[in-house]
Amino acid sequence: MKNLSSKIVNHLETQNHINPNVCQIHAISQIEKKLSKSLKQKVIEFFRKNFIGIYLYGSVGVGKSVILKALNLLFKNSEIFHFSDLIFHIQKSESLKKEFDIEKKLILIDEFYINNLTNIILFKKFLSDSFKKKKIIIMTGNKKITQIYDDPVNQKLCKDIKFFLDQNFKQIKMTSKVDYRSKENANHNFFFINKDNANTFQNTLRKQLAITSIPRDLIFKRKGYKFTLNNFYGNLIDVEFESFMKENLVFQDFLIIAKKVKIVIIRNIPQLNDDVKDYSHRFVSLIDAFYENKNILSISTRVELDNIYCGKQNTIELKRTISRLKEMGSNTYITKNLKNFVKK
Repeated sequence: MKNLSSKIVNHLETQNHINPNVCQIHAISQIEKKLSKSLKQKVIEFFRKNFIGIYLYGSVGVGKSVILKALNLLFKNSEIFHFSDLIFHIQKSESLKKEFDIEKKLILIDEFYINNLTNIILFKKFLSDSFKKKKIIIMTGNKKITQIYDDPVNQKLCKDIKFFLDQNFKQIKMTSKVDYRSKENANHNFFFINKDNANTFQNTLRKQLAITSIPRDLIFKRKGYKFTLNNFYGNLIDVEFESFMKENLVFQDFLIIAKKVKIVIIRNIPQLNDDVKDYSHRFVSLIDAFYENKNILSISTRVELDNIYCGKQNTIELKRTISRLKEMGSNTYITKNLKNFVKK
């Protein structure tokens, strides 16, 4: 595609209302350069065994995801996945003894991160199969690709897989440390942080936004799994954090909720640590799903957002989650998205 970098910059300016900084412009230019080279190699070296991908990484909130989404809109022969959603489909295909095949030439994978050995093995197989089919893969993540995952029991296997990733992806680092999502203040009519009577305020908010005053149970289904959530008010669901996180839900489940329920009230978020790592993983998936779907969120917590996670194992993932939480709690985000969801 000619003038790809200028088209991405224009898209960010006109559609995302972002004035790209030097770091973002450099990353976009590098993507155009490497993508152009890969496309030429695809034609010239059709029988080449390995095909190089692109990995864009850096700190949270520096614009990696918006660049990838702009690329998806501009490059018609592309398909974009959140990494958790992609893994879900790969696992499903594996259980059915089928190959997960993507027709598009350009595969875009947002928020690449690994938290278990099984996923990294499955993902390596997916990448190998995709490269053999001459697919082009562009991923975003927060960590350097050789630092994505360590398993003390399977050190050699992890080392081999990380070597494979390092050899098959050209890495572009976004050096900016400025989190654009953290620039705005929280809307205190939706985010109740260390605030007395938060329960009362959230009750009032529910009455203002819900299309019905009588709660009911809502059943969610996906193939092979069914679960029920209480306190559904037509367009809004009201949950206690702990009971919500006790549900054995994955990203795909949260995405189903996000598409069905427009407004979500989450009460009493505690400080998370490595003793409740399942809660932490689910919380990351929950916020990713709601953020991608532009849901309206109200939370209450006695902990400042930057201190919600005090563990060590998932620091980078939770840092991204907190960054997204801050954007979801901003006046701009709520004003922009609430008009699509409020009761008539």
